[in-house]
Amino acid sequence: MAKDEYEDETEIAAGRNGPPIFLILLIVVAIATAIFISQNRDRTNIEFLFFDFNSRVWTALVVALLLGVLLDRLILMWWRRARRDPD
Repeated sequence: MAKDEYEDETEIAAGRNGPPIFLILLIVVAIATAIFISQNRDRTNIEFLFFDFNSRVWTALVVALLLGVLLDRLILMWWRRARRDPD
């Protein structure tokens, strides 16, 4: 058995000839997102401070999710800076 044949067999055994796991996860998330959007197309009234507007449910949820992620990142940045600077 030549060296190249052995390397090919180990790649097959390690699963390197199939699609990358990242691609599979991307497709699953894209399908889940499409299902989520199609099931949450109703309109709802959104009130925030002095703003009042009508929006789709999925849009409001995505905005809330993005604001939550932004808040998380800001708190983590503050926490790391506070732990690094013992002033």
